[in-house]
Amino acid sequence: MDVVFSELTLGDFIGDLSAIDGELPFAYFEAKEDTTTVVFRRSQFLGALRQSPQFAEVVAQTLCSRLRAVNQLYVESRLLPMKTRLYTELIRLSSRDEAGTLAISPAPTHSELARRIASQRETVTKQMSHLVKEGVIDGSRDRIRILDESYFRTEIINILGTMNIR
Repeated sequence: MDVVFSELTLGDFIGDLSAIDGELPFAYFEAKEDTTTVVFRRSQFLGALRQSPQFAEVVAQTLCSRLRAVNQLYVESRLLPMKTRLYTELIRLSSRDEAGTLAISPAPTHSELARRIASQRETVTKQMSHLVKEGVIDGSRDRIRILDESYFRTEIINILGTMNIR
């Protein structure tokens, strides 16, 4: 089963844990679009850490950020019902469009959403259909618009007691 851990952007790096501790990676990564990579040997990576405090700080900050994200996802997967995990993920993936509405473009497939929230595609499809029927979202193949943002926020706050999602 595939699980989406994170999406990388320009300047991100992978393999840092294996480079630091010498262990084999526990995950694999898949590029969904053309990607240029630079590959370092472990000795080169460790040398760069030792020789450049700025590089070491960037790596440490990145590792801290990833650890926080993993901890948050772990807590969410243990404490939150599936629909609340879906709502938090939809908000996490969204950004404001030209009209000020939260939107996700391009829209992830239901399978991708299910992998992101540790659920099953069928369950996500059922919940997404319910949200469309209730007028909470407007979904198309290319884009998901969150029409009733307060619905999501209220549901999340009712479960978490806060709206602290990233």
